[in-house]
Amino acid sequence: MKPETEKYSLRTALLSTMIAALTGLSGCRMGANDSSQYHDIDPDGWRYGDTLKYVFEPRDTAITGDLTLSLRHTNDYIYSNIFLEITVTDSVVTRRDTLDITLADDFGRWQGRGIGTDYQVSHVVARDLQLRRPVSIGVRHIMRDEVLNDVEQVGVSFVENK
Repeated sequence: MKPETEKYSLRTALLSTMIAALTGLSGCRMGANDSSQYHDIDPDGWRYGDTLKYVFEPRDTAITGDLTLSLRHTNDYIYSNIFLEITVTDSVVTRRDTLDITLADDFGRWQGRGIGTDYQVSHVVARDLQLRRPVSIGVRHIMRDEVLNDVEQVGVSFVENK
């Protein structure tokens, strides 16, 4: 292949990739009242008393939507589930719930999606949840271990119903 043809092919491929990426990203725009936040867990482990805090200020005073919790763990996580306590506080009420999230089936196969040795699961905490700003969310593990290893990231997402 001639150098000019090679350069043209490379430039065309790069431009096509950029256009495809920008087109894909434009479809993923979050709404004004949507929020998605993640916390990295200390590589030394998630301590029993450590509560992860998420705060967001929706544009509208009152909103209704779905709250989802996502968790990323490694292949070395020793349990098939995780118990979490989630506390959602807005300007009117505080709600507390215990979640039992299944991470592996009865045969030890990890649920969710994974690349390499990392796996991510998402769990809908509440549908049609009504919130009034400001909103504060706390998440802590309530496993029997003082330090829970091999959990890498925990996130919460709120998507307003349209």
